Amino acid sequence: MARRTSARAARAPAAAEQVFAGDDPIRVLLAGPGHGKSTLLRQHLLSASRHLLTTEADPASSALAFPVLIRAGDLVGAPLLAPALAHAVTEEYGPFGLREVLNEDFFRLPPRLGARWLVMVDGLDEVPDRTARLSLLDRLAREAGQTDTPYLFLVATRPLPHGELDRLPRAADHFTLEPFTDADVRTYVHKRLHALPDADRHVRAFLHGVRRTRLEELARIPLMTAMLCHLYEADTDRPLPDGRAGVFRSFVELLYEENVHKGVSDLHDRAIHTLVSRYQIPEDRRTVEKAAERAREHLPLLIDHLAHERISGNRAPATAILTAHPHARRPEKVKPPLWDALLASLLRSCGLLAGQGGDVEFLHRTLLEYHAARHATRDPQTRTLLFDRLFPAQRLRDRLRRASRRTSGIKPLDPLGLEPSYLGFLLDALLASEGPLARATLRAMEALFGSAEITGYYLLKAQLQLGSSLPRPKVAQWLTAFANSPAGDDRSRVEAAWDLAELEGHLDEGARLLTRLAGDRALQPDHRSWAAEILAGLEGHETAGATLLLQLIEEQAPHNDPDNLLAGARVLARLPSHGLLGVQLLTECAMDPESTDYLRCTAAHHLTELEGHRESGAALLLNLAQYGSVTAAQYLSEMDQPHREDGVGLLTALAGISTRTPDDRARAALALAGVAGYQDRAVRLLTELARESIPGSHSQLTAAERLAEVDAEAAAELILPVVTGRSSHPDNRRRALQLLTRSTTHQGEAARPLADIASDRAMEAHHRMAAAEALAEVDGHREEAVVLLLCIARDGGVELWDRVSAVSRLAQWGEERSADLLSAFATDPTTPVDLKITAASSLAMLDTHRAAGMRFLAALANDPRAGKAIRTKAATALTTLDLYRVRR
Repeated sequence: MARRTSARAARAPAAAEQVFAGDDPIRVLLAGPGHGKSTLLRQHLLSASRHLLTTEADPASSALAFPVLIRAGDLVGAPLLAPALAHAVTEEYGPFGLREVLNEDFFRLPPRLGARWLVMVDGLDEVPDRTARLSLLDRLAREAGQTDTPYLFLVATRPLPHGELDRLPRAADHFTLEPFTDADVRTYVHKRLHALPDADRHVRAFLHGVRRTRLEELARIPLMTAMLCHLYEADTDRPLPDGRAGVFRSFVELLYEENVHKGVSDLHDRAIHTLVSRYQIPEDRRTVEKAAERAREHLPLLIDHLAHERISGNRAPATAILTAHPHARRPEKVKPPLWDALLASLLRSCGLLAGQGGDVEFLHRTLLEYHAARHATRDPQTRTLLFDRLFPAQRLRDRLRRASRRTSGIKPLDPLGLEPSYLGFLLDALLASEGPLARATLRAMEALFGSAEITGYYLLKAQLQLGSSLPRPKVAQWLTAFANSPAGDDRSRVEAAWDLAELEGHLDEGARLLTRLAGDRALQPDHRSWAAEILAGLEGHETAGATLLLQLIEEQAPHNDPDNLLAGARVLARLPSHGLLGVQLLTECAMDPESTDYLRCTAAHHLTELEGHRESGAALLLNLAQYGSVTAAQYLSEMDQPHREDGVGLLTALAGISTRTPDDRARAALALAGVAGYQDRAVRLLTELARESIPGSHSQLTAAERLAEVDAEAAAELILPVVTGRSSHPDNRRRALQLLTRSTTHQGEAARPLADIASDRAMEAHHRMAAAEALAEVDGHREEAVVLLLCIARDGGVELWDRVSAVSRLAQWGEERSADLLSAFATDPTTPVDLKITAASSLAMLDTHRAAGMRFLAALANDPRAGKAIRTKAATALTTLDLYRVRR
């Protein structure tokens, strides 16, 4: 299932195939490691290709999008899209019967009259350089914004640091690929094992094995389910392994076992023979054969070494990395291309790596992380060194190796600076090592996770989500300590109690903690209500949670946030014991003339999501829309027919009523653009609104800005007179120049005026920053914009808020030159605390300063001198930096 969100609205879960539907110019597919992003793209490539082959003669098929898959890494550094696509597809399908090289003209034009290419860009998160990722997003956004582009884009990625995906248009849809439900796991396993004799018995045995080894949560990750099924199919009598690392270890061992039966050894023999046969002198032949056999013999170690180098940032070709290793050193007599070909052949045939863009890469990022961890823990010495780097304060080396000659100057490895998935594999390996080291690791983890501080909870939660092999009794103890700690922020304490309730065997303990937190008047009202809502969703505790939630609604009604009351009513409406009461509360809110339009529309929309109340909710929305609510009309337009047609008609009418505010009219037209098949009508309405407004006015620019989200070129043509004229308000002229930067035709005309505004110290700082940010969007002017923002950030005459904002924007661009300024702002005692949080959060966006920024945030979240609101803000900033932790 995929959950869709966008600037327009949040959507209920839908079938994953909906990611590929519609004609949005650019979409994003988000999911954590192993959740099936790449598999979903490849399945669509196969199914859509089959469908297109069978509908070739059907005129109705001309509007279909033709899928083409490319790795994000293959686009980085490629100056043009069409040649990159041609090269990637040729490389991918050459071994499977493609008879000639595809040229770039093949992808420069539409695949068929009226059709477009769906370019599926996979693995954006695997591009290691942040600047390269941002540059690629900018390129895709520019291409998607052109009216005559033959491309639609779908970008698949793990969650990225805060702000990176903001480079895409605001209307870009974001889909989150959700983990398997219990029913999904059963369905997948049944399909996978259906060919076995007595398949139902095997499905039951498999699911029992998953429960026995406490792999239920791990099995919700599609990659892990596939690996577990593969292990079970190979030997139905063998028990399933424990934990994530155990699954990967067993899976890799099985791959090597299967390679024996697949004739991989024969492939290696032939590759080595082909190379050796080039040399006639016996001594040369022996030298070459010995070196080749040594590389083959040590292939598993070489793969681990390659993974370690990759995760450490080495982007050299895989063969170059291996050639530098003693076990794969090239003999002097062998020419580099011949040796590279041998090493590449050895790597590709092992089943863990594949050819990609002229190089060899791991099939999955998580496989790379697993093998990198194997390298880092390959023997007792490296495991001890790793422990010393991860936990330098434990000084294990002084206890275990007193005679060691190594100095204490070991470079620390901050757990906060590591990918959670990679850290999990490292911790699993240390816990599984020799007795003293395993015990020392558990003590160190006690200090790390059991400190009742936000950093410990942050790291612990990520490992729980990933399925790392942490001792469950200890995990329960750590979660309980954090949830009970009054020093923790309210939000994280409630979430820790929720985590405890979801931990196998600790449901009732978690429920008791949630009940206690919901009744704790020291917590903020919204967090108390949230605790009751979670409790109401726990099996066996629905009635208690609902009763508690109702008490809180009544208790807090006179002074509580209406959003909290609405959220509580929505939860009650979904519970059998309190459903009618919840529906009554939602209906009363939707009909209350004293409530805001937003609350009334949201309440009615919640009713449409409830079985048996869809029509009553739609009727309330229709009534609100007929009285002029754009939000209600938009909700209707997102429903099925006949309500969709009502919404479209009302949005059209609201966008055309001259007596309504320009902002409302533009918002209605933009909402209409989000309905499939009505983009042209939205463009016409926005164009009419812009033309009937006073040139250079706020009204005209508002319409043009909304129009640019649909058709950047049309918006640029409309506001050109504002740019060339001098009668407009300076801020409106700056807004017009920003619009020009979104046009491929006119963006160059905006560069000089924007640079003048950004460097004009007489202008207000926020206008200067906006101009510099717009200048960065103009091809060839990024460095100029960086320098201008640095000047603003370093100018002591500028307000501190604006200085921090300027340097934070640079961090969002991945600009390392912002690090020193951000560190200074975060540590300066005269900096207001809320700005310290902004500076620290921005510092954590920089790859090489991530851990430092997170440490700053943790210090603020744990500072007893700070108020609760500040500590909560710092803790929230910390825990939302890493978005792997997506709730089911």
